[in-house]
Amino acid sequence: MKHRMIGRVSLAAVLLAGLPWSAYAKVLKLDTPSTSMVLDAEKGKNLKFLYYGGRISDSDADNLRAAGSPVADAYPAYGLDTTREAALSAVHADGNMTLDLKVESTSARGDGDSEITTVKLRDSHYPFTVSVNYRTYPAEDVIETWTEISHQEKGIVTLDRFASGCLPVRYGDVWLSQLYGSWGNESRVDCSRLTHGMRVIKNRDGVRNSHTAHGELMLSLDGKPRENDGRVIGAALCYSGNYKLVIDTDETDYHRFFAGINEDNSEYHLKKDEVFVTPPLAFTYSNEGMSGVSRHFHRWGRNHRIAHGNELRKILLNSWEGVYFDVEETGMENMMADIASMGGELFVMDDGWFGVKHPRDNATQGLGDWIVDTRKLPHGIQGLIDAAKSKGIKFGIWIEPEMTNSKSELYEKHPEYVIKPGHRDHVYGRGGTQLVLDLSNPKVQDLVFEVVDTLMTKYPEIDYIKWDANMSVRSHGSQYLSADNQSHLYIDYH
Repeated sequence: MKHRMIGRVSLAAVLLAGLPWSAYAKVLKLDTPSTSMVLDAEKGKNLKFLYYGGRISDSDADNLRAAGSPVADAYPAYGLDTTREAALSAVHADGNMTLDLKVESTSARGDGDSEITTVKLRDSHYPFTVSVNYRTYPAEDVIETWTEISHQEKGIVTLDRFASGCLPVRYGDVWLSQLYGSWGNESRVDCSRLTHGMRVIKNRDGVRNSHTAHGELMLSLDGKPRENDGRVIGAALCYSGNYKLVIDTDETDYHRFFAGINEDNSEYHLKKDEVFVTPPLAFTYSNEGMSGVSRHFHRWGRNHRIAHGNELRKILLNSWEGVYFDVEETGMENMMADIASMGGELFVMDDGWFGVKHPRDNATQGLGDWIVDTRKLPHGIQGLIDAAKSKGIKFGIWIEPEMTNSKSELYEKHPEYVIKPGHRDHVYGRGGTQLVLDLSNPKVQDLVFEVVDTLMTKYPEIDYIKWDANMSVRSHGSQYLSADNQSHLYIDYH
């Protein structure tokens, strides 16, 4: 990985003069082994985007600015130019809706096996700053960008839009590849040519944000996407909540790509000296088609985004599709024997194992009452752990502690624990009775922690927790998170 800043004053001269080299930076060239991103960061000017693609030489980067190549704002803000889409818009404490962000300084620092370059932008009048960050990963050919927004105004500043980043792409035979779907029909690939107008990929589901669409896409620059050849840019937003991806193609020679938190009904009131940090937006580039981009992102995900990402996962059998809610001890042990006989390593008992007053026999009741139903499991969870051990496999279990049913002991005791709009009826999910617990309530946070902690403490031999974090359906994509006190335990978010 190489990072370079080019300006009229050489680095050596700046150091000899005892001045900060960042004060004179103009052209920023951010390199990974196979890619380059080039920005024009002249102090007192707008931050401009010059290039992103295959690795180029230092002289080529010099010539981009000198040749007067068409440029676009790297992080456009709303206000003085109201005709273009913006990455950021805000209302100042005095009601002014304009931003005029100019480069104040640039800096770079190492961070483990990556390097972070920061361009600090400051409004030309207001004490309002935006730090645009770029992190380069040399081993994966990935560059992440995100922003840190703050102010020192006398009052609250309202953020109306707060994208993580922007990437201009020259207009041409550019094709968009994206994923869409629904339950049992996930991750369908849709490819279409980008023409003038706007394309929006968005999510407002919150806890299941990859169910109907994905916060990732690919842009094929040489016509219809091909797997193994052609220039392709990949983008992935690293965020588990509501997102919005926008491609705006107007009368200029650019497709402008924006991605970040979905700002719909989510304006943010930023206090003085508070810092609002947007989620990272990762980019990669390959001239080996869509497969090349996939390989880059797979390495990056395993090495930096997924806990234990380079460890082999156990071959497992989950009880859900086999018996659904009809969990009972003999059946669980028979399924354990089946997976063990085929060389499997893990058995996971899914939904249906809990509830006393309201047994979890179907989707209409029992969520929130995490007590073993001994009618189904006379020897409890420990009995199943012992059975799994006798067959030479590990045992895992399903929970969904952020949910409850209106027909449950938890809801009967604490109806105030659920999310409910004021002066409105409940909004029910699966089974017509499922409700989401209010995780902003400290008492609910303690409750959810207690559910997980009790399982891990009482049954330390549980090897795997499947945590279905959604309101009404299952999504089959998974992200593994490790528990701090058990290095071999994985929580599988569905």
